[in-house]
Amino acid sequence: MKKYKVILTLLFVVLLAAAAVVVSGIVDINGREPEETTNNETDVRTEYTDVYSVKSDITLPLMKTDFENIFYTMSKQGEVTFYEVNGGEISRMEEAGSYEVSANCSSQTLKAMIHYIEVDERTFGCGLFTNILYPDVLIYDYAFFKVTDMFMNYRNTNGVNLYNNGMKLLLIDVDSSRFYVDEKIYSEAFALNENHETSLFLSNDQRVVGMDAKEKTDYKMFTDDILDQNNSTNVLFFSSRYYVDYSESGFADIFTSGGSGTNIDNVRYIIDVDSLHFWNYEDEIYFFRDNDDGTFTLKAYNPSSGETRSLETFSGTLSEDYIIKYEYILNKASGEVMNILTGDKYQLDYSVFGEGAEIDMFDISKNGKFCSVRGKTASSGAVFSVTNLETYSKTSYENEVFGEIASVNLLGDGTALISVSTGENSASFYQLVAKF
Repeated sequence: MKKYKVILTLLFVVLLAAAAVVVSGIVDINGREPEETTNNETDVRTEYTDVYSVKSDITLPLMKTDFENIFYTMSKQGEVTFYEVNGGEISRMEEAGSYEVSANCSSQTLKAMIHYIEVDERTFGCGLFTNILYPDVLIYDYAFFKVTDMFMNYRNTNGVNLYNNGMKLLLIDVDSSRFYVDEKIYSEAFALNENHETSLFLSNDQRVVGMDAKEKTDYKMFTDDILDQNNSTNVLFFSSRYYVDYSESGFADIFTSGGSGTNIDNVRYIIDVDSLHFWNYEDEIYFFRDNDDGTFTLKAYNPSSGETRSLETFSGTLSEDYIIKYEYILNKASGEVMNILTGDKYQLDYSVFGEGAEIDMFDISKNGKFCSVRGKTASSGAVFSVTNLETYSKTSYENEVFGEIASVNLLGDGTALISVSTGENSASFYQLVAKF
């Protein structure tokens, strides 16, 4: 093992030197043009003014915090603004404070200014590193920082409960293509103490260095969806199976902290998981597994017995034919929505989309009452439809502008926040707030 680590260290030094030569010091987030500071009012066309009750002049997409009705925007300069939505109205929210944090990633010190809010004794914060803001870093050009509450019941190898010690969890996503995307994949994890000092969260002892001189991002992977699913003394997370960078069409394993595993200082808990999702439900772990025959199955693992049972089998490919949101899954072709945990099913009316529509967006409120689907059509550009799953009442809009929707967030009271891009290569957005 010592020889293996020496070889990795030498490889890292060589690659680091190479990176110093080729890195340009410029990051291009999403390949977009520079951000606009004003909004073009002509983008709001009279054909769809009945869609919304409020049009906001916020020119960056609203992204989710850990609180259902609170959102934030982030500029490429790391400026963060928080917004609260109540009764279909959107208003700016003052942050609780800010501080600089440093984290060691692949022997490089990444820094970001964290802006945070506190609601009901819970914390959410975020910040941005780029090599424009911090040009002395060589092998990283981008990193999104998230600060959230530490897992309440987690104890480290010394038996210390980090939550009770006042620590927070710092998560980092280094993929700039997810800058404007809510579903981030965090490959770096740190414990953050009350003095804003960081320490490694979970072991890195056998992490592999890639050809870009960075420690590979598939070693331990967290998503926002699995953070609340971790409610035991051990922490579950994802790791790639054979040191191959994870892709949406690939497989990962679920690991649990503690013990000793095959290629990580943790236990390989559930192997060959299809998608980075799992759900803790009634003392079982629900997850998807591909069957290698054009189907995949929802399964439940019982930690007490060690047994796995099959719940329901789906036709098609999970990554291509379905969209998962919270504990719901949409069959893009049929319009069937299923609650993964309870098995309850809802059939959406797809007649509004017509033949050949490409369904590419799905959102549902956390209480499961409202859901929205966006389908791109050859005739009109796009159709946006919202359904009340309790009454099956449906509201649909058809206009080419809905092809420019960047994100949709549905709240439990029927409020929809729709971020619309003003153009394919533009970094300027506006927000429509609708009440259904």
